[in-house]
Amino acid sequence: MKRYAKIGLGLLVATGIACAYVASKYDLWKKPIGSDLNWCVEIPPEGNAREYLAQNHPDIAAVIDWRGWSIYPGKYCEIGQQPAHAIARRIATGQREEISLPVPSKRSVAEIARVLAPRIWADSAAIAKALGTDSMRWQISPNTYRVYWETTAAELARRMRAESNAWWNADRLKKAWALGLSQREAVTLASIVQEETAHVDEAPTVARLYLNRLEKKMLLQADPTLKYALKDWSIQRVLDNDKKVDSPYNTYRNPGLPPGPIRIPELVYIEAILNADQHNYLYMCAKPDGSGTHSFARTYNQHLRNARAYQNMLNRERIYR
Repeated sequence: MKRYAKIGLGLLVATGIACAYVASKYDLWKKPIGSDLNWCVEIPPEGNAREYLAQNHPDIAAVIDWRGWSIYPGKYCEIGQQPAHAIARRIATGQREEISLPVPSKRSVAEIARVLAPRIWADSAAIAKALGTDSMRWQISPNTYRVYWETTAAELARRMRAESNAWWNADRLKKAWALGLSQREAVTLASIVQEETAHVDEAPTVARLYLNRLEKKMLLQADPTLKYALKDWSIQRVLDNDKKVDSPYNTYRNPGLPPGPIRIPELVYIEAILNADQHNYLYMCAKPDGSGTHSFARTYNQHLRNARAYQNMLNRERIYR
């Protein structure tokens, strides 16, 4: 009798264990996890992915280990309330999130890195290092890129340079060479034009003005290059003393173009260089009406009249710096 009781107890325990096992697998297969809201599972491309999942999403890790599946790093979103098995299958098949990554036109590589870092796995320091120094800004094309969240800084830098090389097709390179400019020089001039005017429709006029000055071997005398050299973009009124700054970017003292761009220009400003207007203006000055547009002149005397009107406005507004 005792023997039958032990057998019965053993069967009961075994049945309990089996039921618990089935229940646990049922939970992994059928029971939704997470909240009703959209949420994401982020798996970094570096480190031990299995340990990361085990620590942060144990149910999903259990399914992957049980099935012997691989793990694809990435960002998996729009999960909602799904069972662990369904989420694990997405991770095992790499159905990860692809994102739109707008790369803006900024004045420095560090600024671009700070904008991009919150959107992808790589941090701003790694992005800035991968993109290189500010002297390499001419290789960066502001655009919207489709990338995966787990994209590394090195991969992103390679992608951006490849996009820049692709944008510079044979037709655009031919236009730059016809102007006597290399790719880098065209981007450098575009960066100056963008800092001179926020009005895109005015950019081809400004572009030709600088090309005219280069052709005549005149100093560019571009105020934005002084602000860059002085590391002070807040300057509203350039003074004679500013023009004495010792810098290769000072176009009041150094002939030709500066060594590199003073910002990462938008592509439309590079197009303005390649498709510059035809005119013989040599001088420009901001209009005193606050519109941000410019008065253009062919002669120095005409330019002095335009400059005097603008300086009078600055005096009235008490803008001395």
